[in-house]
Amino acid sequence: MATEIRIPKLGMSATEMTLTEWMYADGDTVEKGDVIYTVETDKSATEIEAQAAGTIRTTGEEGQVYKVGDLIGTIE
Repeated sequence: MATEIRIPKLGMSATEMTLTEWMYADGDTVEKGDVIYTVETDKSATEIEAQAAGTIRTTGEEGQVYKVGDLIGTIE
């Protein structure tokens, strides 16, 4: 079963953020705890870790703004 990669809720006021960089390409293998992408709000940049091990499938695009909870990929 695939693990969804979603834009996280960071702080009380952030409702959307920019996906700044994927650390792995689509199809790469990741381990739980690896930093897989970074997001940026108007106040900070944050590295997000993988919640599972497997093959990453990216659907979100770098430079795009997403709402908290948006699906940007999966780990299969």
